[in-house]
Amino acid sequence: MKIILLTPSLSILCITSNSSIANAQQLILAAKVAAKCESSSWNKATLLSLKEQDFVLENAEEKRLLAKQLLHCLASPDPSLRDTIAFTGLSQWSRANDFNAEFYHEIYAGLLSVITSEVIDEHAVYKSFSMLMLSEIARVDRKTPFLTDLQRENLVETGTDFLQSVEDYRGYDSTIGWRHSVAHSADLMLQLSLNPAIKKQHLNTMLAAISTQIVAKNSHFYIYGEAKRLAMPVIYIFLNDVLTIEDWNVWLNNLAAPSPLKSWGNAYSSQQGLSKLHNTQSFLFAFYALIKNSKNERLSNMVPALEEAIKRVN
Repeated sequence: MKIILLTPSLSILCITSNSSIANAQQLILAAKVAAKCESSSWNKATLLSLKEQDFVLENAEEKRLLAKQLLHCLASPDPSLRDTIAFTGLSQWSRANDFNAEFYHEIYAGLLSVITSEVIDEHAVYKSFSMLMLSEIARVDRKTPFLTDLQRENLVETGTDFLQSVEDYRGYDSTIGWRHSVAHSADLMLQLSLNPAIKKQHLNTMLAAISTQIVAKNSHFYIYGEAKRLAMPVIYIFLNDVLTIEDWNVWLNNLAAPSPLKSWGNAYSSQQGLSKLHNTQSFLFAFYALIKNSKNERLSNMVPALEEAIKRVN
């Protein structure tokens, strides 16, 4: 067995057997990635100073090199480096479209590699923040398309696979900061749902994936605003002309069903039932608050079924 350093930018270790490179399994050590978050030129102090200056960097090449460095910070257990500096700065530059398509392709490929690889991360932040950063890359593609149809489809598949796999529901921690994997994944679903290049089968795939996390696994109760984050992409999925009010009614009816409970009244006799009731109600209430007063005809037509579902789930 040998260990090969695949890329200098993302510290991805590829562990391969001698038999076949084709069967290589990538293993990412988050601690090794995070170690490259700071450099002699850009340490925490200078990065905080740059944030104070609203991340203004006039030299385009310097900005590109720093962006590559900041991608490592997504693995950092330090929330100031990971969230306040890295994600905020990368998001700001991406929203200003400060990079070319080639560089966005590089970021896209690197982040997707993180999501699809085995990651050893004792703090469980790297994949979550890679998903959040992917939502910003998806926004760039929505505003100024640079992905191929196949790459966009791969993004949908990778994002939905990750969302469905989430079992770590930790939100905010006073030391580590945010993890929030479900919410970060929902943000990617939102950006994809807003993209007119996303096809009907992709919308259905995303809708199915979101449905699996409206009621969290392991009897978990959402308390960090996940309901609203999950509701937002569902709203825009149904605002697409390719899905109908009939589709909405069927989907909502399935959501409001008490199964595997015999009835919602049975929810009060178990922790699993109570978490299902709590999370379903939270989602429906969040959805209702978002669309109730909308002047959009499609959203207005969705309200009656939503009100009926709210009455059922109690």
